[in-house]
Amino acid sequence: MHALLRVITRQQQRRWQPLPRRSLSDFSTDAAFAAGDMVIARECARGGKSALIGPLTLTGHYATRRGVLHHSDILGRHTRDRIPARTSQASSGGTFMVHHPTLGEYTELSARARTPVYAKDAAAILGLLDVAPGERVLEAGTGNGALTLYLARAVGSHGLVDTVERSAAASQHAQHLVAGFRRAQFAPQVRFHVGSVDAVVQQLAEPHRESQGFPRDNLVAPLFSGAVLDLPTPWTVLPHVYRVLCTDRFVVCYLPSMSQVMELVRACAPWPLLVEDVVEVVWRRWDVRAAVVRNPEPKSTALEEAPPMVCRPTHTPTGHTAFLVQLRKCAA
Repeated sequence: MHALLRVITRQQQRRWQPLPRRSLSDFSTDAAFAAGDMVIARECARGGKSALIGPLTLTGHYATRRGVLHHSDILGRHTRDRIPARTSQASSGGTFMVHHPTLGEYTELSARARTPVYAKDAAAILGLLDVAPGERVLEAGTGNGALTLYLARAVGSHGLVDTVERSAAASQHAQHLVAGFRRAQFAPQVRFHVGSVDAVVQQLAEPHRESQGFPRDNLVAPLFSGAVLDLPTPWTVLPHVYRVLCTDRFVVCYLPSMSQVMELVRACAPWPLLVEDVVEVVWRRWDVRAAVVRNPEPKSTALEEAPPMVCRPTHTPTGHTAFLVQLRKCAA
């Protein structure tokens, strides 16, 4: 294998140079809600539900079990404002508090073309990648576009995310998802590509090789500071990704089954790729709150000093999502 690859000295191996700062949207969490915004509406009642509403329009509305929320009642209001739901009956409807959605809420509650990468796995992937602002990252398997948003936020306005998807329809859905979050705040640092990973990587590597002064017969052109492979058979694209990955940087593979993990580890054996870690992220929510004492003892000093608490895991399912495999490139 090493005979096929020309060894590049560390002086030749120039890392990705940050792009000029791109102008971002004028979004601010303090800004009033405007047309096109997405909104989280939380019912102001114990056990109330939350819903993602939008994009906001002058004539839009959203039906809930406690009445109808009209977009026109939300436009111009600010985060944490209370919006009454309208009903056709004499009784008043429910009241909802509105917020700008977090990235986790937005990606999990938005319409799906594919199953999204959940917040717990996205956070672990960013940690395993060790990605920093200003770096360039490759994502193979755009999918729903959820992880694309997390990567774009991590690299910042000076960085870049190249995301590759075979399905044009899925890529278009992901572009819509990225553009819909916080007035397209992170869209400028994402480039969407439709096609095979090997073809797109070759297309990206050629101009980079020329601009950095590498010989045309050199098979290696370090371009990316990290890569995420959300593919059923990531080992088939590893040779192409390896050639454009900077030395001592990481590839993280997202794999649902252990049989895929074992196949990947076997495939890495001929390459200078070190299997650094294999993890499964478990996220368990707990219910911790003050308890309601229905029949307290009279003049109980214990209740006055230390109110009883409810402390127990919730019933939210915490099923398996995927194994994350961290690979380190050990040689040029």
